[in-house]
Amino acid sequence: MLDRLRNLFKTASPPSPQTPPPVAVPVPEVAMHWWGDTRQPLPDWERIAEAERPDWSDAERDAFWTAAAERWLQALAQSLGPDYHVLSSERFLLLTALESADAQSFLKFCESARRWIVRNLGSLAQPIGGGKHVCLIFMEDDQYYDYVAHYYPEGGEYAMSSGMFVNAGYGHFALCENDADAMHPTIAHELTHALLAHLPIPTWVNEGMAVNTEHSLFPRLGDPRASLYTPKEIAQKHAAFWTAERIQEYWSGAAFHRTDDGNLLSYDLAKKMIGLAARDHDAFVPFVLAAHRDDAGQAAGEHLGYPVQHLLEAVLGQGDWTPQPQQWNGLGAAGSTGA
Repeated sequence: MLDRLRNLFKTASPPSPQTPPPVAVPVPEVAMHWWGDTRQPLPDWERIAEAERPDWSDAERDAFWTAAAERWLQALAQSLGPDYHVLSSERFLLLTALESADAQSFLKFCESARRWIVRNLGSLAQPIGGGKHVCLIFMEDDQYYDYVAHYYPEGGEYAMSSGMFVNAGYGHFALCENDADAMHPTIAHELTHALLAHLPIPTWVNEGMAVNTEHSLFPRLGDPRASLYTPKEIAQKHAAFWTAERIQEYWSGAAFHRTDDGNLLSYDLAKKMIGLAARDHDAFVPFVLAAHRDDAGQAAGEHLGYPVQHLLEAVLGQGDWTPQPQQWNGLGAAGSTGA
């Protein structure tokens, strides 16, 4: 399983030595600030960040943000009801209504998945220093959608999902409670987003890396026999759906939030494009580090040695596929990444 993920990104470095136990540091005082007029307690992270001091070490900064996150989750647990509680592991905070044994098992998986993904992302992974990862598991779909609606325009439509990485304020995962077989792939997908959140990468790069990581850890999900459509049917859907106008939705990231076939096709396209680009690891890593959402990674294509639309042509065939950022006004994507 790990070999498949390593092969995807061609990481040839030897295994990292075992991480030493974290050094305890005094927890800086945290003054919480909250947004008003929200259905559930949401911190004002920008105001909280004003307390950061430039002379803090990474460990002190990590302790500060972890303490702030713990206070947030305790308030959110109280708001959601008596079934909810907060648990902690080395690098995760979990808000859940799962039984203690199930919650601990979930945290154990999260820690293992994080080690696998960090090792394979290498220099692309976000360094420690901004607090533990936060995961919210809602026991009811209505609670989940009510929560994630805070991060979408009021009255807007968004695709159904089983979980997402909310890349806003203190980035965190939000999931619907389900069995482990369903939640584990989702957390692997969203954890990839979390570890790439410090990079201003285009949505297609972000989602393509997350889907490929998820399928590498859980190969059954990438098996064409598990798909709703055969490869031939998917190719036909791509050919029927994408036009010169619609492809700009893909480059801008907006197509990943469509509620029709454009959602599924965007993820499939991103997965295939990243699979092609990642074959050359020495070119792929600097490309990701330089890629920016403002131009869909077009300028960073110099690291690949070809324009990014060539990756798209390899999947869709010839067409008018060049990113045109000047056409993206009004196509902006939401600040959350769904799975």
